[in-house]
Amino acid sequence: MAIKISFFLVLMTFLIGCSKEETQQNQQKVSQDENDNPADTNLTPEEKFSAAILVDFLGDSDDEDLGDFLETKIYKMGANYNGATVVEITPSTWLVSLEKDGAVKNYLLQKYVDFKSNEYYFSFKETTLHLTDVISRVKPKTQAGE
Repeated sequence: MAIKISFFLVLMTFLIGCSKEETQQNQQKVSQDENDNPADTNLTPEEKFSAAILVDFLGDSDDEDLGDFLETKIYKMGANYNGATVVEITPSTWLVSLEKDGAVKNYLLQKYVDFKSNEYYFSFKETTLHLTDVISRVKPKTQAGE
């Protein structure tokens, strides 16, 4: 009986020791994961805004020029509004809607390339287009063989 009790105590001590070691390793792994991408936690409000639009609304777009425009122009303009949305019409044209208290203003945002410098620039103009106009004009992509 004493052998069974001492065996049980040794086994419990061993299991508790292993458990503590795993917990410490897991805590170290979590803190390493948090430190792996510090830029995610140090974004400015403008960067968070443009990242949300590019990732969530435009399907992981990596258009840095568009991101810069969103941060410098749209975000500042949005200070007078409650919210914004961006819908891609073409790869170089977007409908930007700014909402305040149920009223929506729509803008057409277009990206151009300068012939002389090959630099990109944007045109941003208020438009009478609405989301329903854009949706009805966008043709769904067909699969091969249809």
